Amino acid sequence: MAADRTLDPFALLSSLVAKIEKGINENAGPILKSGEFSNVANKLMSGAMVAKKLAQDLTQRYFEALNVPSRTDLLALNDRLQALEDRMIVIQATLDRMGAPPRRAALAAPSRTRKPPAPLPAPAGEAAITAPARTRKPPRRAA
Repeated sequence: MAADRTLDPFALLSSLVAKIEKGINENAGPILKSGEFSNVANKLMSGAMVAKKLAQDLTQRYFEALNVPSRTDLLALNDRLQALEDRMIVIQATLDRMGAPPRRAALAAPSRTRKPPAPLPAPAGEAAITAPARTRKPPRRAA
C-alpha cells in the first residue's frame, strides 16, 4: 500500500504545494510585519492612485477634444433624467389622488375614402361641425 501512495502524482503534487506554502509563510511573515514593507506598500498605493487620477483626467480631456460625452457626463445625465422621472411619478400620483379623469385615447385618423367625414357630435347648445362642401367638381379624364 505504501508503494501505491508514493506513485500517486496528485498526492506528490499536493505535498509539494503544502511544503512551498509553509516555506513562503515562514519567510514572508517577518517581512510583511516590518515597518519598511508597510512604508513601501503605502508609497506604491499612493503612486497608483495618482496614476489613476492622471489617467482619468487625460481621458476626460481626450473625450472633450473629440466632443464625445465621457462617463461622468453620462452619469450626470442619468441623474437628471432620474430626477425628472421621479417628479413625473409624484405629479401622476397627485393627479390620481385628485381624481383626474383618465386619459383619452387619441382620435382615430379618418379613413381614406372619397366620402366626406361624418359630422362630429356637437357640444350642448352648438351646431354640429360638418366638413366643407365641395363647390367644384374634379376635371373629367378624356377617354
